Amino acid sequence: MANVIVEHRWKTEKQAEAFKVVGSIVDMAKKGGLPAGFSLKAINVIPGENRAICNWEAPSAAAMNELLSKVNPPTEHKVTEAQKLF
Repeated sequence: MANVIVEHRWKTEKQAEAFKVVGSIVDMAKKGGLPAGFSLKAINVIPGENRAICNWEAPSAAAMNELLSKVNPPTEHKVTEAQKLF
């Protein structure tokens, strides 16, 4: 498993749509409905910047990119595999 950080940015007019996608993913995470190998650890929204940082455990950054291409959130996003120190 990899510690994967996904940074999302969206345009103000896309915020409601972006939050709808986030809500459905959170619901899936709570109900155990995420794809095998994926675990959502945290979502941090940065107020006033139209930005969110999501922390996942995933098979790899490439697998996360593949999942994002299927979900197609209304955001620009950057996926980074990170080393967790603490």
